[in-house]
Amino acid sequence: MKHFLFFLFLFVPVFTGLGQEHPDALLKQLNLQQWRDFVPSQAGDMYDVKHYELNLNVDPNVREISGTVTTSFQMLTEGNSVGFDLYRNMIIDSIYYAGQKLSSYTFAEDIINIHLPATLAQGDFGKIAISYHGAPQYEGFEAFSVDTHSKNKILWTLSQPYGAYTWWPCKQTLTDKADSIDVVVTVPNRDNRVASNGVLVETLETEDFITYHWKHKHPVATYLIAIAVTNYLELRTQVDIPGQNPIPVIDYAYPEELQAWSMDQRYVKQAMQFLSERFILYPFADEKYGHARFPYMGGMEHQTMSFMYNLGESLVVHELAHQWFGDYITCGSWHDIWLNEGFAMYCEGLYREHYSPTTFRGWRLEYLSSVTGSPGGSVYRYDISDVNAIFDSRLTYYKGTLVLHTLRKQVGDEAFFNGIRSYLQDPDLTGGFAQTENLRQHIEQAADTSLIEFFDDWIYREGYPSYTIGWQPGDTKSRIKISQVTSHPSVDFFKLKVPIRFTGAAKDTIVWVPNTENGQIFEIDLGFRPTQVECDPNFELITRNNKVVAETIVTGMNNPAGKKVEIYPNPSPTGNIHIHSLQEIKQIEVYTLDGKRIGQTDAPAKETDIQLNTGNYLVKISFYDNTNYTEKLIVK
Repeated sequence: MKHFLFFLFLFVPVFTGLGQEHPDALLKQLNLQQWRDFVPSQAGDMYDVKHYELNLNVDPNVREISGTVTTSFQMLTEGNSVGFDLYRNMIIDSIYYAGQKLSSYTFAEDIINIHLPATLAQGDFGKIAISYHGAPQYEGFEAFSVDTHSKNKILWTLSQPYGAYTWWPCKQTLTDKADSIDVVVTVPNRDNRVASNGVLVETLETEDFITYHWKHKHPVATYLIAIAVTNYLELRTQVDIPGQNPIPVIDYAYPEELQAWSMDQRYVKQAMQFLSERFILYPFADEKYGHARFPYMGGMEHQTMSFMYNLGESLVVHELAHQWFGDYITCGSWHDIWLNEGFAMYCEGLYREHYSPTTFRGWRLEYLSSVTGSPGGSVYRYDISDVNAIFDSRLTYYKGTLVLHTLRKQVGDEAFFNGIRSYLQDPDLTGGFAQTENLRQHIEQAADTSLIEFFDDWIYREGYPSYTIGWQPGDTKSRIKISQVTSHPSVDFFKLKVPIRFTGAAKDTIVWVPNTENGQIFEIDLGFRPTQVECDPNFELITRNNKVVAETIVTGMNNPAGKKVEIYPNPSPTGNIHIHSLQEIKQIEVYTLDGKRIGQTDAPAKETDIQLNTGNYLVKISFYDNTNYTEKLIVK
């Protein structure tokens, strides 16, 4: 294993190495690669977890755990039994309900079914205390691990996606979060320190043992609860955000790495400020954020305390972003894991765009090469029995993040970021779970357009387009024909605004052309004579093998439908523009050159007038036979 870690270390510069397996994905794939048969207990559907109290005893020198987990719950339906998930090799010592020891329970097939002494009505509250012990393990890489650093032992947990039940009795699901937790861990008093979620509220020390009591007052998914134990040294700093109380940052570092760890704390300050400004304030600002060093390559976004291999800049941004995307709002099924990982990775890109803008284009290109290196694969993870499939770097991470960038370019920055902020402030989602459709609805509302087809093509289906741009140059007017083939038969055509760059002797411009059908023809008056045309020059779309070919484009009069359309005056000195057609017009849409739609009107007539302010526009005219015509307009 140590050789493997050394090999991976080669790919961890300040920004994570591009084109490689993402460290976050690699860790999660390796961590639980054999866990393919977990099914949550249906008995857990009968109650809602209100609070977990984990009283645990561990020693980093020994792969063992003992303790009592007390679950406070509220019944969702009338019943006299409740169920918990716990792996079969653990040993139950006792179960108490309302202070009464119970003997009426069964423990089989990783499920504890507890029969209560009386039937509880819907809405009733109860409390179950399960005492247990054992050596947590599984047929694969365990969620409860022990290792060594500089001759010192370290113990840590990593439960994503299906691992919590191997080391503590819980309700392991993506449908229920505990409203709050207490994590109380007793360890041998040999310079050991315990890292966990929330705020350290108490330590109790005896000659032989020390107890750390962490309290977290926010809703938390089961897989995000964690502990780590070794001879950590604590580093404290804070993030100052205007108008807010300082946010404490508490890092637990190996003593032998203290200086390097302290230097790299600067990254979290910058990232916290950036993400809080771009989206909403860090969701757990009233408690803390922190990192705990652990031995495995990558990171894990445990709520308020990420476990980290190092504090490299890109990894810091990724795991911190998960506190918004994955922790505050958690994917409501592992099918929708891209809502966690695609967003966290795109935050890496947004951070790069802000602080190192010259590298953002190359960052997209590297991941684009990976995504389009195979013709198929969906962002939505249909097979969640295989952890490698859930945490697929190419699809969950890379395609997920590039889909977000493509979406941003289609709806515009204002609608995109407003939609995400609305998503993060939705009271039905915050502190809970979300699915892909929840995100779609929020961005749709912000953009005032339907995104059903976009999400269907890019999230649920497979593949990408390759464009052929037919180009017939003119003096200042250029005709182009946009054709595409798709890499996978699940999508026959991707409707996108396509960025086309026209370059002349002394000027160039990028026009975002709304391509809604195959073989669509556009006549664009650029105001200068172009000598070169490029498709998607800055890698804004998920596409590959695009080409531009010289072509004589026959359009009847001046459009593909053979309809005579006159738009005049163009350029217009006043903004008053007349449109005349030989065939009845269905709709007129007006776009800015960057592809943002600024107006539309239904026009069931052959002649109409529109009024525009000073600027350059694309006017798209749609006809009842589903053809359309686009022309660039200049208003002086």
